[in-house]
Amino acid sequence: MTKSIILFKWKRALWKHCLYIVAFAPVFTFAQQPVVKITDSLSVDKMDAKLPYIQRGVDVWNGVIPRKLNVAGTSTIYAEDVNTTPVSDISNVLAGRLTGLYTIQSSGRTGFDSSIFGLRGQTPLIVIDGVIRNFTGFNPNDIKSITVMKDAVSTSMFGMRSSNGIIYITTKDRSESRPFELNFTAQYGALQHLKTPNFISGANYAKLYNEAQLNTNPGSVPLYSDATIAAYQNGNNNPFLQPNTNWYNLVYKKNSAQQRYNIDVAGNGKSYRYFASIEHFKSDGNFVTDDNNAYNTNNFYKRYNIRTNAQMDFTDDIQLTLNIFGSIENLNEPGVGASTIMSRIYSTSPFAYPAYNANGSYSGNPQNTTTINNVTYGTNILASTVSSGYLAANQRTLNADASLLYKLDDITKGLWAKGTLSINNYYQQNIDRSKTFATYNPTVVNGATTYTKVGSDGVLEAGKAGSSISGQFKQTYTNLLIGYDRDFNRHHLNLLGTYNNDNTLNSYTQLNQIYQTAGLTARYNYKETYLAELAANYSSFNRYEPGKRWGFLPSLGLGWILNKENWFKSEVVSFLKLRASVGQTAYANPSNYYGYVQRYTLNSTGYNFGTGLTGVSGSFENPLASTNLTWEKAWKYDAGIEAGFFDNRLNAALTYYNNRYYDLLQQKNNGDASGILGQTYPQQNLGKNTFNGFEAMLSLSSKVNAAFGYHVGANVSVEQSKVIDKDEPNYPYPWLYLAGAPVTQQRGYEAIGFYQIGEDVTKIPGILGYNPQPGDIKYKDLNGDGIINFLDQKQISSTKPRIFFGLNFAFNYKNFDLSGLVQGIVNRQLLLSPSSMSAFSNGYGYVLDYSTDNRWTPQNNINATLPRLTLGSNTNNQQTSTFWLRDANYLRLKNLELGYSFPSKLLSKARINRLRLFVNAYNLFTVSELDYVDPESGLSGFSNERIINGGISLKL
Repeated sequence: MTKSIILFKWKRALWKHCLYIVAFAPVFTFAQQPVVKITDSLSVDKMDAKLPYIQRGVDVWNGVIPRKLNVAGTSTIYAEDVNTTPVSDISNVLAGRLTGLYTIQSSGRTGFDSSIFGLRGQTPLIVIDGVIRNFTGFNPNDIKSITVMKDAVSTSMFGMRSSNGIIYITTKDRSESRPFELNFTAQYGALQHLKTPNFISGANYAKLYNEAQLNTNPGSVPLYSDATIAAYQNGNNNPFLQPNTNWYNLVYKKNSAQQRYNIDVAGNGKSYRYFASIEHFKSDGNFVTDDNNAYNTNNFYKRYNIRTNAQMDFTDDIQLTLNIFGSIENLNEPGVGASTIMSRIYSTSPFAYPAYNANGSYSGNPQNTTTINNVTYGTNILASTVSSGYLAANQRTLNADASLLYKLDDITKGLWAKGTLSINNYYQQNIDRSKTFATYNPTVVNGATTYTKVGSDGVLEAGKAGSSISGQFKQTYTNLLIGYDRDFNRHHLNLLGTYNNDNTLNSYTQLNQIYQTAGLTARYNYKETYLAELAANYSSFNRYEPGKRWGFLPSLGLGWILNKENWFKSEVVSFLKLRASVGQTAYANPSNYYGYVQRYTLNSTGYNFGTGLTGVSGSFENPLASTNLTWEKAWKYDAGIEAGFFDNRLNAALTYYNNRYYDLLQQKNNGDASGILGQTYPQQNLGKNTFNGFEAMLSLSSKVNAAFGYHVGANVSVEQSKVIDKDEPNYPYPWLYLAGAPVTQQRGYEAIGFYQIGEDVTKIPGILGYNPQPGDIKYKDLNGDGIINFLDQKQISSTKPRIFFGLNFAFNYKNFDLSGLVQGIVNRQLLLSPSSMSAFSNGYGYVLDYSTDNRWTPQNNINATLPRLTLGSNTNNQQTSTFWLRDANYLRLKNLELGYSFPSKLLSKARINRLRLFVNAYNLFTVSELDYVDPESGLSGFSNERIINGGISLKL
């Protein structure tokens, strides 16, 4: 084909397909809930699914392979696994679904409830449609698939960011077969805290306070008299002069609500494919509000997401892809801040002051503090919640990807080239609309009550100095690809070369960070039986010293499909594959901010020389420069077996991995580090760790008959780690070293019970400088020197491997479908905060039942599980030790959904393709020994939440 003919066809197609862009760019969507949920990468309907190279780190047009021919360590879930979970952030849909991926949701705070990821012990990157974006607050129904890429071969094309693994999200780009389809979904959900703390108040609080006071100051006069306690006991206390306020129940709602509305269109024609969506999501927030306010003070979260993904074939050889995503997120909270309110709830006595005075005015002191019995409290908590104005954060995200692909079959069959440009922008503006409020302190004289006004009732101010742009992100990503895909009889060869440049500005306080990668991947198979993949990249990071920025990273993967052999005969085994990979990866740690450059900071107070020269100006090194800095590295080894039985109705997979990380950044700690340096040592490439484990999957899928089908799948991951070298000091005792222990190991004291009445405490080792009393925690003197100090600390966490797992199931009978997910973790420990677990740790705060139940007393000195009560900080009892470790294992029904699809005969006359009603739940129930707090969120003030959600979906 001549160049003139190609140009003519391209121009003619350009005008034609620009009409599609104009027509569909303004339309955006959220698709219907699925009827059949089949999960796991080896399911019967996924065994031959095409795995695009886009999930291997690059984005090509025709570079796809059957999943069964893949030699890399990956796991994948699909749209049907995602859309059944009614959560705001897609990070919360992954728990228990993918082998190797460990998740923890540490907070249920509205707008800040995303999960934390660990992929084979590392924090993975999040990649969306080929570009690292680290943004998970978008429409879950836009997702086509989510793949975790775990070994060196699968992550090779990410160069200097390949060590931590990848969570790769592919968004939808077309209808399966129709030129036009429309979907609409409306959902409404109710949220309830998994754990509601039980705050002690009234007479019990007074009794416990007196007990703590006498334990701390024996012989002192109890603060609360018997008459006062009796008044609280009998309900005869004056609610204004003798308040008894449960601040948590007063300002923190037991239930809240969320809602989601979605519409999408999609199509698939001869020369075009498109998907467009719009979503609105809103979660109401955790706090009470006041209808008298003309504005919302709650900590709500609201967002609008829009997306258009479109592909146009200008000619048989030229294809244009244009993807645009935009998001508007609004977060809100009371004027003093949501975290501040929770902190005040947990540190304010129920007797401190009432919420209201008798005349309806706010009680307390708005001048930041109130002092009662020599203890300082924050201002009125209810007024802080509803009358302090509000703080708003507005976040805007805009991503645009454009790529042009050119098939070069005229040069040689199977040759193509592609260029991609991605521009991503994000910013956050914080708006301060906080205000002051007045409170009134009552004084009673001869039965008459007068009120002293403290503070003033402020008004909302527009354009306060506190309003500012607090976060900004700019990214320009370019990627050039050349590929070759060809069959030669029984041989198949696929070559892919790439060069990409990722230029990112995370903050105006720093210079841009630039990653560059040149890579080559060669894939080969013979008769779809013998598989090989060789990948290599030459990549750099601009924050290293010139001349030392580029590194070479190779990897190799091999596979063998045994059931393809002529000698393999089995009526049971329908698929059997062995695979293995090895390779080197790297992580250019962004915390190394041009560490080779010596920088200086001006000493603002100056230096003194003798008696005559004071305040002499000068500078100091901050930080010290570190030469020969390089990227963190890893050698990764991965081997697995995958099998299918009975025509792939039953599938299984088992993987072993061993990852060795070295040149990890850390500060120098050993005996070579001089203490007279006068400056903190810089980061250097010193650390070494290993992570290894097993991952297994088993699934059974079958369509029994036209009316009934089912799927049951289970996955389990066993993960363990070890510190090889931490450059530790030359400790005098072996138990002080962390080398040889798990990477997440914690150091502390070994608790061996309580000091008891009658013991001679002068002859029992105790914390240096503390005089132990009966009921205090006793620690083991490891070195036998008669003193408990740093030399007696050891590794206190469990050394057992961490095990996490998931069990998913799906059934459909006629028009009904039921699906669910059970998720759990074994060998997980949670170190509780000693101060949070100690009642009256701030002297006069709120008290929770779990911090006083079964405490040590002279009567309960054998079976006690908590130390004696004391006022204020207790140097001995609040040490980090095994005493505060708790098993945080749990088994949770993470997700459950029931749906009903109306018969097509009833819908056909109305030209409705599908109409479905559904109800689903998230965190429905949990089994855990740690029953007084949620095992995931722990002592967080914002417990994780249970969600009961219902909706309707319509497809035309």
